[in-house]
Amino acid sequence: MKPVKPVGVIKTSKYDLHLYDPSSSESAIPKKKASVAQLEALAKGREKQLLLRQRHQWYEEIGRFEQDENCAIEWARKQLKRRKWVILDTETTGLDDAEIVQIGIIDREGKTVLDSLIKPTIAIPEEAIAVHCITNEAVANAPSFPEIYPQIVEALKSKQVLIYNANFDTSILRYCCKLHKLPLLEFKKGCDCVMKWYSQYCGEWSRYYGSYKWQPLNGKHNAVDDCLATLALIQVMASEELINLEASFQSYLHR
Repeated sequence: MKPVKPVGVIKTSKYDLHLYDPSSSESAIPKKKASVAQLEALAKGREKQLLLRQRHQWYEEIGRFEQDENCAIEWARKQLKRRKWVILDTETTGLDDAEIVQIGIIDREGKTVLDSLIKPTIAIPEEAIAVHCITNEAVANAPSFPEIYPQIVEALKSKQVLIYNANFDTSILRYCCKLHKLPLLEFKKGCDCVMKWYSQYCGEWSRYYGSYKWQPLNGKHNAVDDCLATLALIQVMASEELINLEASFQSYLHR
């Protein structure tokens, strides 16, 4: 019904409530029926809203993870097209306030740029030796961190640096620089964490942490070998086909 003239009013402190009599043509009249075109427009609007709800549901359940996987693939492809980057890895005396006992750096083609044991200022604990098998005897005649430092600086100069679990290795490098009162290493071309991209590519989502689960490198705990393992993961991601997100959505609709 369409209101014409109220038959009464209820006054309140905030507004006036008008009353209409649907049985009186002077008070209310039937609304004009919608045309065929209007009904079709309403139906299309409902279909559009339904499709938007379905797309949102697909995105939350599937789409965002496939989109993230595509981003990881594209990132890997971009790295392989770059001309100046290196992969770095270290083995250490432990996890916290640890020192480097081995460092490895390779270039984009997998060629070794730097591979050296490093003699720390402290003894390597047995639990660390059990992981990487680098003993105190093995590093007894190795160069110290200050001695190998210039080679690290040269290897990283004007290069983007890729590291599997970058937060760990960069914190260890920073600690060793401070320990020996050396300038902090600069990553002028940037430093990227391959572990984050690979974990995004694998897509194992943790609801508890609200992020992707870290994936182990499964390397040999030898610095250069782990660099090569990191390069292999980048190559695996880069070789993967991108997911057709629209096809994925259509498949979701017809499941």
